[in-house]
Amino acid sequence: MTATASPRPTARTRANRAFFLRFGIGMALYFAALFLAYLAPGIGIPAWIPALLVVPAVSFMAWSNIEMYRSGDEFERRKIAEAILLAFVVATPLILAVGVLQFYLLPSMNWIFAFSILMIGWLVGTLVSAVRYR
Repeated sequence: MTATASPRPTARTRANRAFFLRFGIGMALYFAALFLAYLAPGIGIPAWIPALLVVPAVSFMAWSNIEMYRSGDEFERRKIAEAILLAFVVATPLILAVGVLQFYLLPSMNWIFAFSILMIGWLVGTLVSAVRYR
């Protein structure tokens, strides 16, 4: 039997691993903050203490996304930027319209509703960009 050396990971593979590691740490800290916030009243600690975990959690998630964007070539950056732009262009008027309509006829909605509009816009932008540059 001859042993063959495994191929070295490409720059994209390393970037993907770094992204998932950083994003995973951020999500773990975020879920720890949510869990501790749930437990805080029962164990007698102020609710703002678990909220402090959200800051490094968001920092790790932002860092992972920024580094993933920077590691891409010009074509990948263009696709990502177009997806984010389309998400912003679609989500901002919808969120503003929902906010205005809540004064007149819509019931008051949770803030997570606005976040989901933005995420759906990002998904639509990603799909449009993927189809466009196929």
